[in-house]
Amino acid sequence: MNLKRIAAFIAFCAVISIFGVCMTPAGTAEARRDNRQTARHSDVRIRARGTALKPGDCIGILAPASWEARSEWEDGVRLLKRQGYRVKLAPSCTAVYGFFAGTDEARAADVNRFFCDDEVKAILCLCGGYGSARILDRLDYAEIARHPKPLIGFSDNTALHIALGEKSGIVTVHGPMLVTLANKSATDYTAKEFFRGVSSERPLGELPMPGGRKMKALVEGEAEGVVIGGNLSMILSLIGTPYELKADGALLLLEDVGMASYQVDRALYQLWQSGLLRRVNGVLFGAFTGGDDQNDPGDPSTAEVIESYARLVGKPAITNVPAGHIWTNGYIPFGVHAVMKANADGTASLVFDEAAALPREDKK
Repeated sequence: MNLKRIAAFIAFCAVISIFGVCMTPAGTAEARRDNRQTARHSDVRIRARGTALKPGDCIGILAPASWEARSEWEDGVRLLKRQGYRVKLAPSCTAVYGFFAGTDEARAADVNRFFCDDEVKAILCLCGGYGSARILDRLDYAEIARHPKPLIGFSDNTALHIALGEKSGIVTVHGPMLVTLANKSATDYTAKEFFRGVSSERPLGELPMPGGRKMKALVEGEAEGVVIGGNLSMILSLIGTPYELKADGALLLLEDVGMASYQVDRALYQLWQSGLLRRVNGVLFGAFTGGDDQNDPGDPSTAEVIESYARLVGKPAITNVPAGHIWTNGYIPFGVHAVMKANADGTASLVFDEAAALPREDKK
């Protein structure tokens, strides 16, 4: 083949290549759906999952933050045992060290030990309070990644949810703590959803609502992504640290307690300035309790502040998600794919279409 023919052949291949790219199904609606499906499953694979619990499995209890009197949580242990689970208490559960349930070193050691303990199938946080962020530098994220299992809690435990998601790539769960399950004010919904969640090896489906409550659409639209987030104050505290929440393309859950409406405004504006609210696909607002009685006359309510930021973000947004410092807490896995719908008629839904746990080990 002479040089002219070689040149002509190369030019022909280039044209075919360009034409092929233009004609590939990647530009079709069907291909775009396939690409989203691939991206969705890639997100889920990034988060390793523990195993669904069965009767007789062991739930480990640890206190990564504040201490709590034994009388406040013993009924929670009895509830877990009545449901057929064994319980293992970490030393931090009965330790007192200033604000904390033991020293930072001791609390971090409990977390590391329980993740490496193959007898422990799930980890339930005793309570929140203050202190989870102080142990993040002492966790063995590589070893935790090799032993994925659900860590369940909320409030101050948000620091662990974020760090374990970002650094270990595991699924964790925004759900009740042991003191929540032990409290007589906790609703049947909270316990029912907790035990359904920890034992389910199938997608959890649509997040059910407690009786008489409904989620509400703030900004109409549909969005998908893995759910992530938690306590607003804790998310703010990690900005600028090695554990900062990225949440690119995620559905961001936010909740808090005791914040006057101006404080909620300040916090959400910081998330806007930091870029976090620009990076997510949608926003899920849980409970923001105990703050409006601190407002001055004429101040906007917390609900009004939240709605104004939902409009600012301009992405699908839902409020009244059953999560936060309330007695009706749902079981909301972090790092698991879901679809949120905020409908034109004001109704809303959140559907988990990926399993939060692997099939139980007793199945063939």
